[in-house]
Amino acid sequence: MELQTLRNFIEIADHGSITAAARTLGISQPGLSRQLKDLEKELGVKLLIRGNRRVTLTEDGTYLLNRARELTAIAERTKNNLQGKHALGGDLYIGAGETSGKQLMLQLAQSLRLQYPSLHVHVTYGSDESLVANLEAGMYDFILRPGKEHTQYERLLLPMRDAWGILMDTDDPLTDNLLITPNDISDSELILPRATHIRNSFEHWLGQGLDPAYIVGTYDLTADALGMTAVGLGRALCLEYLATQTSNTSLTFRPLAPALADPVALVWKRDRELSRIAQHFLELVHEKIASDKTEP
Repeated sequence: MELQTLRNFIEIADHGSITAAARTLGISQPGLSRQLKDLEKELGVKLLIRGNRRVTLTEDGTYLLNRARELTAIAERTKNNLQGKHALGGDLYIGAGETSGKQLMLQLAQSLRLQYPSLHVHVTYGSDESLVANLEAGMYDFILRPGKEHTQYERLLLPMRDAWGILMDTDDPLTDNLLITPNDISDSELILPRATHIRNSFEHWLGQGLDPAYIVGTYDLTADALGMTAVGLGRALCLEYLATQTSNTSLTFRPLAPALADPVALVWKRDRELSRIAQHFLELVHEKIASDKTEP
């Protein structure tokens, strides 16, 4: 498989039409159709179902499309990093979920870009599972994830923790409490993050398993938790640094007691050489952590 063939296949899938893809690529429709047939013959699978006006992907076609996007993105990154080897720049790819560590990473990335204006910074949201998978696939230089030990990766603990608490309506009786204990919410209707590791940590904090009857909603993004809480769906388990930034005065946040807080780590592949710009970024992170430790 050649990279250009994969790029052409992506165009076909995105347009849903061989004719439209050929027009965009500036090649003949018969030539593109022949290239697609050769690709199917090489792989031994059917990639498209041809209709009267549009084409649709088969299961194998969908798999190839996802891999083709990854492979062409890695190839483009490699080219950009090599071309920027002497005039340091290129692309820095960071994957992250919702975490207080993201703001620090953006600040440091901007500091690096002031030194090297040709740097391009790409930050992508994802679940912990998808972040790890994409790190393995070479889509990211770094990811941010909970700072538990993972021996197959390099990691650097950042100088912050993701603290959890309960977001509720301002008229909720629990707003009289400065802190929320397990007994306070043992029978609450709760809105919880979808991530399994967060749910497990919360159950450990509660000291009991969660009754599905009391889980009235789940979310991926805190913005959705804010909306669900605002309409009275339930009380939401939220990150403090995000929940306290809302301008919605009808909502109130209270931290948990005992505290439930996850360390945050910058993680990268142990067996993959970092690009020069990624190495410089990592040096900045080390310097930031060292300076925070020396401040009185």
